[in-house]
Amino acid sequence: MRQVTTENQRYLGEWLVRILNFPLPETTQCIGQLKDGNLVAVAGYTNFMPKACEIHIGSVGEHWASKDFIWAVFDYPFNKLGLSVILGQICADNIDALKLNRHLGFKVVAEIPDAHMSGDLVIMAMKKEECRFLNIRCSLNKGE
Repeated sequence: MRQVTTENQRYLGEWLVRILNFPLPETTQCIGQLKDGNLVAVAGYTNFMPKACEIHIGSVGEHWASKDFIWAVFDYPFNKLGLSVILGQICADNIDALKLNRHLGFKVVAEIPDAHMSGDLVIMAMKKEECRFLNIRCSLNKGE
């Protein structure tokens, strides 16, 4: 059974930091995906600006994302917060993260040599109007 959770923000944030092996602010806002009672994915939001924020996604295993989780990941910044753009910062060597972000619909908007702690930095962005997940049918979004 899969469940989306926002309970215990501190635990969700600490879990995400461990998975990413990357420090995040304590003020990171998180959405978690539970599978059979175990945490398998977390989306964390940081660096809030008037029209944008950064997103960080960590996961373990395969088939970790439910439709409810994917919808919630994009509903929160775009609809709940009213933001226009979500940004992702990824090391150019992190092929899996780049592939996931492209699959989700993020586009590369900048590449900065030697700006990531592990090499070059790729900045990806998604605008609200480009997000195909806001209208998916799931139990959290009754298609309204």
